[in-house]
Order: sequence, then structure tokens, then C-alpha cells
Amino acid sequence: MLREIDLASPVRGHLHLESLPGVVDRLLQHCHDIGAPALANIRRTSDSVHFDFDGSLQQLMPLRMFSSLSVVLDETEHARVDGFADALARLKESTDDGVIGALSGPPAYRVDRIEGRDAFIDGVSGTLGWKNDPRAWDINIAEHGRFLVAEVGALHRSRRYPKLHRIPASVNPVVASLLVQLAKPEADSTVYDPFCGSGTLLTETDAVGKGGFLLGTDISLKALRVARLNLELVRTPHLLAEARAELMPLPSQSVDRVVSNMPFGKRVGSHEVNSRLYPEFLAELARVLHPKGRAVLLTEDKKRFQQAVQETRRIHVIKEVQVTSGGLHPTAYVIEYTQKSRRMDRRRKRQGQ
Repeated sequence: MLREIDLASPVRGHLHLESLPGVVDRLLQHCHDIGAPALANIRRTSDSVHFDFDGSLQQLMPLRMFSSLSVVLDETEHARVDGFADALARLKESTDDGVIGALSGPPAYRVDRIEGRDAFIDGVSGTLGWKNDPRAWDINIAEHGRFLVAEVGALHRSRRYPKLHRIPASVNPVVASLLVQLAKPEADSTVYDPFCGSGTLLTETDAVGKGGFLLGTDISLKALRVARLNLELVRTPHLLAEARAELMPLPSQSVDRVVSNMPFGKRVGSHEVNSRLYPEFLAELARVLHPKGRAVLLTEDKKRFQQAVQETRRIHVIKEVQVTSGGLHPTAYVIEYTQKSRRMDRRRKRQGQ
């Protein structure tokens, strides 16, 4: 039986949040936004953020862009030298007044393939009395870079949020969090995903409590069936429909935010198709996007996308964020109207009044 965790319980300890390269910069900024007194000594690696924590775990839940939370036990080389004595002491401390102590009972655990694994298992079971259960663990002890950490299963993303039905090429949930954060939806925004697939980006928009209306379209009826399953519990008003992204069934300037995981031309579509699709889609995007709106588009077919943006009037890229996920290195492009286009739009409105 997997243990639940009390998010309201006050805890202390040195914590480690695992994320993805490219996403971690945004996560780091959000950690600094929380800052003292709860978070101190905030630092980062290429794919994680770690800090000293003193507060309730509920304070960390808005930090959606992490896949797992762990207690830092020791640095790996030091742990091997001292026979894991400090690591066992950190586990005991976390059980007394840290994250592990917030679990609903003594945890089952597993130890990853680390040097001295058998001796460490003997130490954990003998000192703490925990059950070694690699199949149904609450605590996973493993190396992450130079750290030896105890991952808390109850705070893994797969348990913090409802499980989503997936289809091939569905966007990683951590990347989805990044895309929605970059889009900066507001409470009354109409948020549109023209390549909605299984609806991951729309469910994430709802989860952060933003967006007044969610709209998703796709050419795949199978994908739309999956998206409807995923959006069953979404509180925000929403609509899913079959439509082509290059022929959006929407009035001009009717969408505040567009957030989408575009076909990369690998598992979905092809580079040849993208050579036609991207320019036609971006022309439609420039038509339906509100002059003060913003689009965030993810693709690995970067050369074709950049060429298509350059050929599209009225819009431009204001920011690029490359991420690493599943062996791929796509870039999230943040797009807005050019200043010239905004001025022209304001002039047309004044002349029409």
C-alpha cells in the first residue's frame, strides 16, 4: 500500500526538485519568487534545483515544473567514504521532522544500483526498520548527479496530478507546464490549442487556474476522443472540435492565447508536410490572435518553423526556450504581434470609431 502525504505538515530539510534541461531556469525563478524564509540557499544543476526548506509542502505545490521531489542525503563520493553514515542520519532526520515524516506511515523503499547498495539496504532496514520493496516503494534512494537522494513517491508528478490518457508524441507534462507558464494566460483568456492531441496543454491551463475558455482542435478523431476523456474533470468551460490548424474555424482576433505542441515531422507528420503546413498555420495564427495576445509553439523542426515565421506578416518571435525531453531537443517559441502591427491595429480602431 503506497503511503499518502500530509501537505500541511511543517517539514525541514535539504530538498531536490528534478526537472528538465531548459525548464529548470523557469523553475529556479519560481523558487526565488517563493524565497525566504521558506527557501534558502537556492542553487541549480543542469536539470534540477535544490535548497534548504523550512515550511509546509503545500508552499511548494505551485512549483509545477518539477517531475520529482527528493530529500538530499549526501554527496555520492562522500557517502561511499563514510559508509553511508551521514545518509542514514539524514533519512532519520527526515523521518523525525522532514518530508518522510509527513508520510502516513513507515515507508517501503528501494535502493537503486549504487556502489555499496547491499550494505546500504542493511543499514536502512536495520536502523529505520523500513521494508525493502522494489515493486511498491514510497522512497527511492538513488544517485542524481553528485547527490545521493531519497525520492518521495507521493510527490512524483504522476501522483500529484490526475493520470492523463496518452497518445504517441503527447507533450511531456513538465514541458506542458513550461509552455503554459510562458503563455501567461489570464483569468478571462480564451486559450486555444490548434494541435490539441490528447489535450495535455488544455488540462494544464485549467490546473494552474487560468483561462476563461479552453478551445482545442485536431484533425485526428482518435486524438479528440482521448482529449475528451482527459478534459472530463476540467472545471474551465471548454470545447473540442475537428478542424485543420491551417483552416481555423474562428473569427479574426478572437483568441488571447495559443499554446501548442506542433508536429515535429518525425513521429507525427513529415518535414515535407511541415514545409506547407507551417506557413499556412502561422498565417491563420496571425489572423485569429488578438493584437495583445501571445502564442507559445513547441517544435523540433526549427529551420522550417523559423523560415515560416520570417515569411509571415504581423508576428515575430520574442523568446526561444530549448528543452530536452525523451531524447529530443525541441524549442518553445514565444510569438507576439510586431509593434508596427499593434500600432496599425490601434490606428484602424480609432479611424473606425
